[in-house]
Amino acid sequence: MLLFRSRFPGGLRVAALCALLGLASAQSTPLLPPLGAPLTPVLAPAPDVVLTRDTGERALQLVTDGRTTPAQLARRYGVPPAHLTLVGRHPGARTWHLALPSAVAERAPERPDSVLSYRVRPGDTMAGVAARFGLPLVDLLGMNLDRTSLDRLVPGTRLNVPTGPRGLLVRIKPGQNALSLIAGYRADLVETARANDVLPTELQVGDELLLPGIRATGFAQQLAQRREAERRAALIAQRQAQYERFLTWKKGRERARLEARYAAQAKYEEYLAWKNSPERQARIQAYERQAQYEAAQAAAQARARAAATARAVSAAPTTRAAATGSRSLVWPMRNYRLTSRYGERDIEFHRQVFHGGIDLAAPYGTPIYAAADGTVSESGYGDYGLNVYTRSGNSLLIYGHMSRTAVAAGQQVRQGDLLGYIGCTGICTGPHLHFEVRVSGQTVDPLAILP
Repeated sequence: MLLFRSRFPGGLRVAALCALLGLASAQSTPLLPPLGAPLTPVLAPAPDVVLTRDTGERALQLVTDGRTTPAQLARRYGVPPAHLTLVGRHPGARTWHLALPSAVAERAPERPDSVLSYRVRPGDTMAGVAARFGLPLVDLLGMNLDRTSLDRLVPGTRLNVPTGPRGLLVRIKPGQNALSLIAGYRADLVETARANDVLPTELQVGDELLLPGIRATGFAQQLAQRREAERRAALIAQRQAQYERFLTWKKGRERARLEARYAAQAKYEEYLAWKNSPERQARIQAYERQAQYEAAQAAAQARARAAATARAVSAAPTTRAAATGSRSLVWPMRNYRLTSRYGERDIEFHRQVFHGGIDLAAPYGTPIYAAADGTVSESGYGDYGLNVYTRSGNSLLIYGHMSRTAVAAGQQVRQGDLLGYIGCTGICTGPHLHFEVRVSGQTVDPLAILP
């Protein structure tokens, strides 16, 4: 007959255990509680037990008839048989001393010898540990019912790994005993005794009990569902973070656009304020009077030189011919407004640098045409922003502050050909054309030779 080791004095055989639990005959009443009943230890005394006194030392003195055995008393009170001591015999009665569990010296919690304790390593998961020991994941989970995740394992913690029978490893809690857990999980009593190598009646609160054949399928599904829920929550959080970053970027872009628009508007309003300022209008009028005076002086001088010019006309070209060749100079734009004359000191820059041409204001993008025949000597960024230089003989015509050019260096142009478009590149206060005429390297007033 198979024997189990006893962790307490007075170990029983399996046959004695079966007889004790009422399994020897069909007429015996099972001591296991029905499924669903509260799993609490049996502490109420049986009808044939008389409680005589409480010693005050966490112990009871019991009086029973002669038919009650120590094992029956131990089972009724949920304690090992070693807690009972026969202290008196009487005709038809016996007196027992029962030491309550709290009065017994504490011991280390019991656990099955077939359960291995594994220390978690960095990077371990439940599935990885199960594969390392050749176990299905559900069997490893059945030995570790305190797990809350299939993935998060803290290095250094312990996992229970079965090396023998597989099933559920549960810890007996207050109000429970091994028999009530076996009945509640519908485990086989004899197989449970073999798997734990101890009589279930000898296990106490805090001990671990292996229930063979019981699989933690529902627990595994619960952890898998939790993992999926966490994955979906992380995905939703990631998408929300991306969307919030997009909204932040969008707001920043709109803010930058508004700031650029406000800056351009402020610059334009500053230009309008300067353009319409009384000081500038007064200076324009002064320059116009000065120009009229100088024109009158020039006319007088021209009349004085008329005779000499007539005599020399056959030998030397006139000023207009020197500047424009054989053809007359024409205005470089169809529609324009004269805003600054030759030598005018109307703005701060013109006060610092001599204004060697005239400024013709027009809307942005207005076409600019060649005032005379010539060869394009420069087309691109230069002294006057984006500008075009054309040369004809010893004269040089300059078209400055363009937004875009329409010719290239070395190109031959005829009077009236398209050179570019009005802009505001270089040092500029608004869209206009700076038109300048140089003869033999010296600037001349374009208004004196334009029709």
